[in-house]
Amino acid sequence: MKVERLILEPLDNNCYIITEEDEALIVDPSGEEDKIEEYLNKNNLKLKGVLITHYHFDHIGALDYFKNKYKVPVYNYKTIGKIKLNYFKFEVIPTKGHSSDSVSFYFEKDNVMFVGDFIFKESIGRMDLEGGDEEEMAYSLEKIKTYKKETKLYPGHGDETTLEYELLNNPYLC
Repeated sequence: MKVERLILEPLDNNCYIITEEDEALIVDPSGEEDKIEEYLNKNNLKLKGVLITHYHFDHIGALDYFKNKYKVPVYNYKTIGKIKLNYFKFEVIPTKGHSSDSVSFYFEKDNVMFVGDFIFKESIGRMDLEGGDEEEMAYSLEKIKTYKKETKLYPGHGDETTLEYELLNNPYLC
């Protein structure tokens, strides 16, 4: 599995394009659909689905564009559980706290998790926005500790990290 990060507007969001063979998934198409589509076309990729970690405006700006143009499924808080989609196998895990609809996408075979605004390198997502909940965040943080320490975490903003690094350096997980 290959993961490409595009940093897009409106708030320097991380939009990820995950590829296997000639197929692709988009994680959090924040905006600038032209840049996302340019990457897909340049690499001759067939879009198979869109993954939404949560529905804050800065993560879904181009969602309708891709959903309507490519007629692909959208995976989100309504699709909890294990999913198999052609080459892709992943689990949709509730990770509430930043928002009531926050989920993370775990690709066990590749030991990769897309966490949206749930966890950032050495921090966590804000809980003071609508739908944020400190109790839910605490529960989600305890749940994430049960995954393999080597799991690579891809956040909605900023640099990627690993669960092991966060367990040692993130004050909310130590």
